[in-house]
Amino acid sequence: MLQKISGPFREFGPAAGLLYAIDRVLSILSPGLRLYFYELMVQPITDKPLLPGAFAKQLEIREIKAGDPELALMPVRPDAMQDRFTQNAVCLGAFRKDALIGYMWFCARTYNEDEVRCTYILGPERESVFDFDFYLFPEHRMGLGFVGLWNGANEFLNRRGIRYTFSRLTRFNLTSRRAHQHFGWKRVGRALFLRVWRLQVVVATLSPFVHVSMTQAGRVRLILQPDALDA
Repeated sequence: MLQKISGPFREFGPAAGLLYAIDRVLSILSPGLRLYFYELMVQPITDKPLLPGAFAKQLEIREIKAGDPELALMPVRPDAMQDRFTQNAVCLGAFRKDALIGYMWFCARTYNEDEVRCTYILGPERESVFDFDFYLFPEHRMGLGFVGLWNGANEFLNRRGIRYTFSRLTRFNLTSRRAHQHFGWKRVGRALFLRVWRLQVVVATLSPFVHVSMTQAGRVRLILQPDALDA
């Protein structure tokens, strides 16, 4: 029992471990009670390939559009999927021998978060996107799928003049953090969201720093800049 209780503190550190424990307790009490801790990251888009040509050719990276059958394979709620296309989000799929092995999504200029009431405003406006839902099917997570999908996405965005891609990482997802570290990611902000049924309280390192809302119309707006410094 002691090991189970102390586990999050050893894995995430004292502060993040305490937040993780609080979120677990809240979610057990009610699905309307949650505590989200996000790290907001930026990664530069480069004109250099992330994989040697021979390895890159093992995967085909192409856009998946509304109505394509591959959408039905994704573990995404129908309402969330519709919301993505409403935001003009783009989906890139990684294919090996015509079989979908993974995908990622991104939005230009702004992105409405789907876990909390938050809209990210991206800068520079014409040179930035927000990427989200980077997913590899379980049977493909031990190969080149992760780097291969990023390599294809990097090429896709570079051709369109994009210089930065922002994303949010859940502070407790250590696997994702480790996987992204060698791509030159930098943290540009942090945000803590407390949800008490309709009430949402936000504490962030970005303006407006503290925000309280009760409705969708009261979404907090966080401006992300690639040159922001976050200690």
